[in-house]
Amino acid sequence: MTSKTIDVLCAGLALVNFPIHPVDENVFQHDVNMVSPITMLPGGDAANQAIVISRLGGRAALLSAVGGDSMGDLLLRMMQDRGRNLDVSHVAVVEGQTTGVAAMLIRPDGQRNFCINRGCLLEFGLKHIDMRLLDQTKIVSIGGLMSLPGFDGKGTEKFFRKAKEAGVVTVADTKKDLWNIGLDGIRGTLAYTDYFFPSLEEAQAVSGKGTIEEMAETFLECGASHVGIKLGGKGCYFRDRDQEFCLPAFVCEAIDTTGAGDNFMAGFITGLLNGWDMKTCCRFASAAGAICASALGPNSAVTDMEQVMEFLAEHGEPQRK
Repeated sequence: MTSKTIDVLCAGLALVNFPIHPVDENVFQHDVNMVSPITMLPGGDAANQAIVISRLGGRAALLSAVGGDSMGDLLLRMMQDRGRNLDVSHVAVVEGQTTGVAAMLIRPDGQRNFCINRGCLLEFGLKHIDMRLLDQTKIVSIGGLMSLPGFDGKGTEKFFRKAKEAGVVTVADTKKDLWNIGLDGIRGTLAYTDYFFPSLEEAQAVSGKGTIEEMAETFLECGASHVGIKLGGKGCYFRDRDQEFCLPAFVCEAIDTTGAGDNFMAGFITGLLNGWDMKTCCRFASAAGAICASALGPNSAVTDMEQVMEFLAEHGEPQRK
């Protein structure tokens, strides 16, 4: 693995974000709503993971698609500017199609809703991926499983199968299942997944189970080697055939929870790169997620490895609320 030039290849969602804050349930009752300055930021699960992994010292590359429009050019530049030697040269530029764009409506408590047009991301799939990259890669992460209808199912299954054949570690998290892919639609992919990390809401919807233990067991039975479930403000749960544990979340003042799960995944993957045990990986991941939630934007807060280590030194073990 020492000869491989890409630490983490992040595949999936990348789009332009417009965070709008604060927005409450009365937004449509007023002609004008005064909000904080509205900026443009890169976003999407795979892009967020790649940016944060690169800031934490990993050599990250992104697999996604942008339109052949001004937004696509802007998104590629923003990702390079925000990452640290982030490789976006493998992002497909789809002429005649639009770039994915999301308006992030952020409530005063930090929770958010999205208005999204995914543009050419709906067509992203194996045709946009050079499989030879797998020979240069240590870890592959799908950011946004169940969110890309042109990639999900047989596409992600083949991608992960080829990754395993190349000796690559495979990681996946999920998005809300808007296309009703269901468990059967990802079962083949899970058979080649080393680390599967859905959120609680997503795990419950896909598995149809009532407890986190039953959810995890369902995914393990599908072939995933290790299963984690992100519990938001309550922490995370982890299980494989050798261990099971639940870690509480770090207490923080939530400004914007957008991307907190992606920062969690970036932190977890960074732990894998460093050879840490699973509890240490999850604690570091939780710290990265908490730091993310304390600022506006999905990839604005985490700056480097030292910052997260200082956070851990200051907060020690996570404390239950």
